[in-house]
Amino acid sequence: MSDRSYALHYDQLMDMDLKTVPWARRLKLRHLETFLVLDDAGSITAAAERMHMTQPAVSHWLADIEGVIGSPLFVRGRKLQLTPAGEILRRHAERMLGDVHRVDAELQAVRSGLVGRLKVGCIHSAALALVPQAIIALQKTHPRVVVRVEEGTMVDLLDRLDKREFDLLVGTIDVRAHQYGFLTEVLMEDVVQIVCRADHPLARKRKPTWKEAAEYSWVLPPKESLSRVRVEEAFAQQRVALPTPCVETASVASIQAHLRETDCLAPLTGLVADFYTSMRLLSRVSLTPVSRFAELGMIWSDPSPNVLLSELVVSLRSHSRGSS
Repeated sequence: MSDRSYALHYDQLMDMDLKTVPWARRLKLRHLETFLVLDDAGSITAAAERMHMTQPAVSHWLADIEGVIGSPLFVRGRKLQLTPAGEILRRHAERMLGDVHRVDAELQAVRSGLVGRLKVGCIHSAALALVPQAIIALQKTHPRVVVRVEEGTMVDLLDRLDKREFDLLVGTIDVRAHQYGFLTEVLMEDVVQIVCRADHPLARKRKPTWKEAAEYSWVLPPKESLSRVRVEEAFAQQRVALPTPCVETASVASIQAHLRETDCLAPLTGLVADFYTSMRLLSRVSLTPVSRFAELGMIWSDPSPNVLLSELVVSLRSHSRGSS
């Protein structure tokens, strides 16, 4: 860190004088932990059982944190309900405790000689190609960095990023990410490809039509999923009725296993289709036009990422250009 950047960082810290926030110095992590358990459990009795504490002890912690904050956090009744102040504290408590776990993981990594640790959430298509390539490139220059990757739906991943459980997400850039106020950067645009088993009749045909494809059975994504919407749009544009699916699933493993044993067709995103066709496990059906799927990109919450995260971001940019 340069002298100038250090001075700026120091000035920023000085502006964050906790004396102007009376409750901040009195707030303890134990307060936040107890508060979140109470919210989840819904009653003092249930929370006491979970935390192996007496009910009076839990009541004392609740009274103490409400005294520290200066506002009631729950409406008492048959089930505890958060007040507006409680809703605000819940959001920040989840983030603060998430940050504590991340810092602990990084400290343990340093103590064990790993030097650094990153946690990345991604959707399946990014997990198959884009993210592994970027991590491999990062670890060539930082071999002792550990990167933990977890897959999930965008709804779940965004919620967990908001709780500071991830350093970065790689997924679809749409209104959901912007609603959280996260930083986003588009890496590439993915498409929807129609796939089948390697020796399927349509795999050998140069210019199959959508009408011909509709005569076969289909494995389709669940209703209201983005992939399903894109397939419905493609059939509608060709004025061909969408086939009734014989199987509905978001599991790529299930899709691949089903297609290899039947004449079914199925949609996959381009990155996933590339992965399976490159290993000759599936083949593409050359249907045109190719349907747009979504913009894929990076999503993160920290406007000043650490050095390792910044380097992973650069690596993802580089490899996305090679995939697009």
